Amino acid sequence: MIKFFRKIRQNLLSEGKTTKYFKYAIGEIILVVIGILLALQINNWNEGQKTRKLEKSTLIEIKNSLEMDIQNLNNQIESQLQNAKYATVLLNHIKHKKAYSTEIDILWEKVVQYFFVDFNTSAYKLLESRGIDIIENEELRQRIVDHYNLEQTSMKRSTDVSEHLSNENLVYFFDRVYNDITPDFEKSFDYKNEKWIPQDYEALLNDPSLIPKISHNIKVRYRFSQLLREFLKKQRLLVKDIEVELNK
Repeated sequence: MIKFFRKIRQNLLSEGKTTKYFKYAIGEIILVVIGILLALQINNWNEGQKTRKLEKSTLIEIKNSLEMDIQNLNNQIESQLQNAKYATVLLNHIKHKKAYSTEIDILWEKVVQYFFVDFNTSAYKLLESRGIDIIENEELRQRIVDHYNLEQTSMKRSTDVSEHLSNENLVYFFDRVYNDITPDFEKSFDYKNEKWIPQDYEALLNDPSLIPKISHNIKVRYRFSQLLREFLKKQRLLVKDIEVELNK
């Protein structure tokens, strides 16, 4: 093709048709430029398609990750409320100074049972590695960034504070209720059916700090559950907005 165009130019020069030669050369240059622009346009379109596919797959991964967190946090709320009910039963038993019963042995552990929140951030880290700007919707992009960098951090901080306060109670109950470590402790220990037997039940009944500590634990669990509910409302809205974006 290049030889063909070159031959035409040579013929025009040999025939002395200089004006036609220049017109032809200019036309040839224009054609080359148009070809380059078309090639760039096609390349940009292909790159745009790749970016959109990457954006979609990343949004799907983030959506799935958020949905897993929602399920796990719902389970955490249910667990906290259940433990609050166990603690309330124990509190009423202590308040009414009822006689010791083996039925309350399983309640002590529920009062001090650890609680925590843990978020799955692998999808967001993947987004960061791919480049946050691959999310074309600017508003959605900012909401995702805020959710992971601000809202999750704030929720985790609130949980850590509550857990620290509860850990103070944990030491109290360990000292007064938790069983002594026996030689066969490792073999006999069953965390699913853990029973705590007060070392001196009568002394516990007369300890003025016991009721406030159990009450505090109940309040912390209800407060923690409310915080999680509010957090989950925002997370569900974010999931819906991601679904809307994916369906465009």
